[in-house]
Amino acid sequence: MTMIHQLLETAKGKVDQVILNTHNIKYFAKDLSSAKIPALIINNRLPIDDTVDMKDIQVLRTKGVEYYPSGRTGMPALVSAEDGLALPGSVLATTDKNLLELSVLGTYVLLLDEKKMLSLLENGNLDNPEPKTMNIVLQGKPGEWIGGTDIALYLINYFKLPEDKNTLLEIHGEGLNALPLNERFNLARTLIGLGYDHLLFQVDDTVMAFLQDRSEGEGHYYFPDEEANINSTIKIELQKIHPMIAWKEKDAIKIGPITDKDGHETAQIFIGGDTSCRYADIQAGLKLIRYTPLADTVTSCIMPGSQLVNGDLLDMGVAGILTEIGFDLLPSSFLELLVSHPDTRGSRLGTSAQILHSGGILANALSCFSAAMTGKITHPLELESILKQEEEVEHEHEHEHK
Repeated sequence: MTMIHQLLETAKGKVDQVILNTHNIKYFAKDLSSAKIPALIINNRLPIDDTVDMKDIQVLRTKGVEYYPSGRTGMPALVSAEDGLALPGSVLATTDKNLLELSVLGTYVLLLDEKKMLSLLENGNLDNPEPKTMNIVLQGKPGEWIGGTDIALYLINYFKLPEDKNTLLEIHGEGLNALPLNERFNLARTLIGLGYDHLLFQVDDTVMAFLQDRSEGEGHYYFPDEEANINSTIKIELQKIHPMIAWKEKDAIKIGPITDKDGHETAQIFIGGDTSCRYADIQAGLKLIRYTPLADTVTSCIMPGSQLVNGDLLDMGVAGILTEIGFDLLPSSFLELLVSHPDTRGSRLGTSAQILHSGGILANALSCFSAAMTGKITHPLELESILKQEEEVEHEHEHEHK
């Protein structure tokens, strides 16, 4: 029995939470009579670009819709996770594609159009047929430089995924347990950004530990179908994966190892935005570059996924280190503004699929940190070698002076 079958049997048509985005506010303020289930709007627009009419917000509040204002929240998926709104085995409906990555927490996320969402809000239930499924089994342990973005690109590039993009990918296996939570979100986000919207991840102790202090709700464990048809199963050996990269060529998306673009000069680097950019992503990047000043030929920016992450960076003194070595810190909402303007300065490199779709290059956070140091696309292992050589030379000079 598939995980989604188990979940839907338990849910019995119930939707636990609705999260709307700011683009729908006027429609629902006009047509919604009252919300029969918990509903929330998370506003992540830049305050200077915020077009939300507060009269519409006041109307929606009288109809039972909660509102998180702009300027203090962040990417809706990360804010929802931080606030314990997504639980294993729960069903969440949204009009915001960003929320689909909450499947990492074992939540079944439904992306609805305005008409279906209005019907759900007013009726409190939804006819939700069970989707077709494919098993993605992760085996082994990924290498030191490998993250969720690499796994997603490797899966898309080297395996035959269903042509029907409505097929739900159930992701599980001991290799999933070896991935930290931030990399699971990067895996989900990259798959979603490249068109694979229907996902459900197996829940383990890492997920439960994350949710322990964030929600009083009860989660449910679901187990993958061990007897799944071999034709509906893809097995991936994580130790075989190398850092990957994606770029556009004549309007087609190309995927390959990072060595395909080795030495390609970059003008702008953006880490974060709709990949949420959790504290662990930034911590790993700083460890890789050893707090070394960045190349002055590149504009390098970090967009923390939420105000909570930004607060952690400030509290731990990391924000000061980032700006001191050459990073600009921008709100996550800046991504929407960024991708709406063409790149006129040269190649953009980023961790978001939106960067890719707007003509830039997609890579994992560690590869972006590497490029920020060298000014060109660089394998993290190559950067490690460069830094070691520089340290050895510096050590020799110190020894000579003694």
